[in-house]
Amino acid sequence: MIDNMQNESVKSGKNGVMGIVLLFVLVGSFVCMVPVYMQNRINRLYGKLYSLKEKANWLNREILLRDYEINKLTSINHLSKFAENAGLGLNEVPIKVMITGESNE
Repeated sequence: MIDNMQNESVKSGKNGVMGIVLLFVLVGSFVCMVPVYMQNRINRLYGKLYSLKEKANWLNREILLRDYEINKLTSINHLSKFAENAGLGLNEVPIKVMITGESNE
């Protein structure tokens, strides 16, 4: 009977040691995998950052091109050239179309 008790205590001691070893192995593998996961996550975030920066630069370029086009179209030289081409006579002396303020009596 004493031998059975000792065998049982030895078996339960082996199971306890195996459980602790297994726990250390799992924790060790987790500790080794966390930096790899974090590095992959950082790389993914940097990829998104650079793609968003590229898109923002492209949109800023488009805004600058639109501003340049607006400034070009509203410049006096462009308006006078357009008036000459359209026959509006922007630089000519204006012609009175209707007499105002005078009576014809």
